[in-house]
Amino acid sequence: MSRSLFLASGLALALVVSACSDPKGEKGDKGDAGPTGQQGPPGPAGPPGKEGRDAVSAPQQFRVVRSTNEGGVAKPAACDPDEVMVSATCMLRTGQLEASARTLGDNAATCPSRRGQPESPTAVILCAKK
Repeated sequence: MSRSLFLASGLALALVVSACSDPKGEKGDKGDAGPTGQQGPPGPAGPPGKEGRDAVSAPQQFRVVRSTNEGGVAKPAACDPDEVMVSATCMLRTGQLEASARTLGDNAATCPSRRGQPESPTAVILCAKK
């Protein structure tokens, strides 16, 4: 093969190869969003919680409850049905202890009012889980 034929073949091959490449065009507009896909399966359970099992914290064992006075009607301090009253006392707003509380069964207490007192004592009870 002659040298000029070899050069001509190489040049023709280079032109063919360069014509095959696709130059980058301009960026087009953003298309519309497609439909929402189906929800996937739930993920695995998380690690155990800091103070509980199966990522559920342990319930509080004790709770303080105070009596209320709504519209001049004294409401006793009461534990929930799954609790029992551990102690009860009567206090004034000033923090002074008053007379003994009157218990109402195993889970409630009230404080009797005394004549001449400027305020009614509040029953403060401690409830514990059964």
